[in-house]
Amino acid sequence: MDSKPRLLIVDDSPGNIHVLAHYLTPLCSVQTAGSGAQALEMVRLGPLPDLILLDVSMPDISGYEVCRQLKEESSTRSIPVIFVTGMTAVEDEKRGLDLGAVDYISKPFHEDLVRARVSNHLELKRHRDNLEELVRLRSSQLVEEQKARHKLESELDVASRLQRSMLPAPLRFPSANLELAGYLSAARAVGGDLYDYFFLDPETLFFIVGDVSDKGVAAALFMVQVRVLLRGLASKTTSPAELLRQLNDELCLDNQECMFVTLLCGRLCINSQTLLLARGGHEHPILTVPGSSPTYLETPGGAALGLTEHQQYQDFHCPFLPGQSLILYTDGVIEASDVHGQLYGEERFLESAARSQSFSARRTLESLRQDLAAFVGSAEPSDDVTILILKAPL
Repeated sequence: MDSKPRLLIVDDSPGNIHVLAHYLTPLCSVQTAGSGAQALEMVRLGPLPDLILLDVSMPDISGYEVCRQLKEESSTRSIPVIFVTGMTAVEDEKRGLDLGAVDYISKPFHEDLVRARVSNHLELKRHRDNLEELVRLRSSQLVEEQKARHKLESELDVASRLQRSMLPAPLRFPSANLELAGYLSAARAVGGDLYDYFFLDPETLFFIVGDVSDKGVAAALFMVQVRVLLRGLASKTTSPAELLRQLNDELCLDNQECMFVTLLCGRLCINSQTLLLARGGHEHPILTVPGSSPTYLETPGGAALGLTEHQQYQDFHCPFLPGQSLILYTDGVIEASDVHGQLYGEERFLESAARSQSFSARRTLESLRQDLAAFVGSAEPSDDVTILILKAPL
């Protein structure tokens, strides 16, 4: 195929056509039409020219009418038209420009001027075509990106709902000796925080709060792995420390991404009113006791799980008497920041717990959430937030 731009010369004078074609053949591939009707038919049949030199005065259809019809059709509207005329009145030029012409070439022809004007307009047409193609390609890319984004958002929404469905359902307690309330909010569509609780027997409750390294899809998948393993291991030992040891060794197997999780887990014997806790790299829980200010429970700790095999953890025993509450949480609470970058912090969290320590577990949770939300305000969440509260009513 000829790679030269296509030029259509329309004139009822063979002499004019011959002269213009002679001047312009080195610049472009030249086609000719001897009338306005023939020109319209050639354009309709294609291929479309890149530029039209159009005589104004023709016996069948004037150049003005040909130009008007070309500009009315969306397929031919963008073809630049240069009028060829012997008329030099300003009104004639204005009429042609109003119809959409880009320039005028006056008779008699000046070879260098004809070539310069045609060459300039062909170059402008080439740049415009390139720009339109770039716009078309970019628009197509944006459409495909939007489709991909919508698909990803849909998949993330499904993943988020699936993750929420893995949260434990409210339990029916065999007695009125325990209240339980949990909350999890992911910073992204899906997150790496987890909490879980279930009865190992009618009087023994297992519970856990964890925080997987990083956020997003990878953390959520690792969280699922942690939860599945925990559920499988919890009934095989009475020691939370031994459970963490076994879980850590399992998570270290083929952990090529070097992901890890911090965990605080425990067993509550409702009859004997005793807690057994073990901690792996996680924040200390808060213990509230009637008549005293809430304090962070200094439990012995071990390493985060998933990085190094054969880690050791320690069990921590403490009573859990009527009126006491145990608040477990992830670092997304104390490291939440407001619009100025100020952290919520451990002291503020203790103060909030103190204001609500006489409440039920559910009311305490709601009070803590409201206080945290009021502090953060309009700031974007930087981490997942999880709170789990156990309370022994008076």
